[in-house]
Parts: sequence; structure tokens; C-alpha cells
Amino acid sequence: MITIDVLIKILPIFLAIIPFFVWLDKAKRFSHKRKFYLNRLEAVKEYLDNYYNSDKDKFEKDCAAQALVCSEKTSHLEVDYVIKEFPQRFFLVIKKLITARHFIKTSIEDNQIFLTAPSSKKNYKNKRLILIGAYLSSIVIIPINKILVFIIKKWNWFTPFEVDGWLIVVGEFGTLIIGTGIAIISGLLFVGIDAAIEIYDDLKVKYIPKNQ
Repeated sequence: MITIDVLIKILPIFLAIIPFFVWLDKAKRFSHKRKFYLNRLEAVKEYLDNYYNSDKDKFEKDCAAQALVCSEKTSHLEVDYVIKEFPQRFFLVIKKLITARHFIKTSIEDNQIFLTAPSSKKNYKNKRLILIGAYLSSIVIIPINKILVFIIKKWNWFTPFEVDGWLIVVGEFGTLIIGTGIAIISGLLFVGIDAAIEIYDDLKVKYIPKNQ
């Protein structure tokens, strides 16, 4: 058992060596980050030299683009477009574009790449608010069955009717499934729409209604 005297003796030594371990950890993390960014620089150079705006096979260019951004959810069209329009924050923007891929589409017209969306930025903002409301409603939906049962018992409502315990359990399970489903779906949609809103202006997304 460690006594106060032992702790007092050990603590100064411990405090003395902490800065060394902190420095060692920072040096290790810096070295790891530097290696990561150097490797990424080489990958960017290779893509720019061999694939950007080249006439190589589309499949090969798509594979090269996916290797560059480490994602199969994109193609060379999105990568080439972001390099052209927003190169200074390429990796951050392409990540957001991949996240918003269900709300922003890539098109080609007259050999020019451009991005389109079926909703305006303002419309996406309104949808984002609706999704926030849906997510918050799930917090109420999940325990709603317990709340109703508590109120019924508290105020002696429907006393002539006796509800079996299994029916209450089924109700609780149902509200749990519904509430969780709403939370997951609204959360996933929120992430995509939020990413679309953030890059809408920077990537010059064109609003084209679905009926056009």
C-alpha cells in the first residue's frame, strides 16, 4: 500500500520525467504527421502529373482519384473539379463533397465539369432545421410509452380497462424502434445536408430543379 510518505518521495520524480515523455510524444506525433503529409504530397504530384485533365481511360482515372482521397465513393470528376475550383483546401473540401454526394451531383456538359443540386442552399438550410426537429422529436418518442403509462396510472384514466404487461412491453419496444430509426435517419441526412451547405458556394454548385 502506498503511504503518503512514499507518494511524497515518488511525486517529484514523476513530475520531473513527465516533460520528457510529453516532448517524446510530441516529437513522435510530429514525425508521424510529417511522414503522412509527405506521402500525401507524393500522391498529389503523381495524380497531377499522370491523371489530372488527361485522356487516360476513365476507369484508371477513377481508381487513381479514389487512391488519392482514400475513398471509393468518388470519381476523377469530383477530384478534378475540386482541384480546379478549390485547391487550397482540397482534402477538406473533397471530404465534404463525398459526404454530400446524395445532395450534390457531378455533371459534364461541353467537356466541362460542374456540380448540380436539386435544391437551393436556402432550401437545404430549411431541411436542416426540419432534421434537427426530427432528431429532437426522437428523444421524446423513445420514452413516450412510459410517460403515457405513468400519466394513466397517475390520473387513473381508463380504470375500467386492464392493460396486460406484455402489451406495455411491446409498446415500449415499438417506440424504441421508431425513435431510434428517426434519430439515425435524421442524423445521417443532417450530416450530408450540412456538408452540402458548407461547400455550396465555394464549389459554385448550380441549382437545377428535378423537373427540369
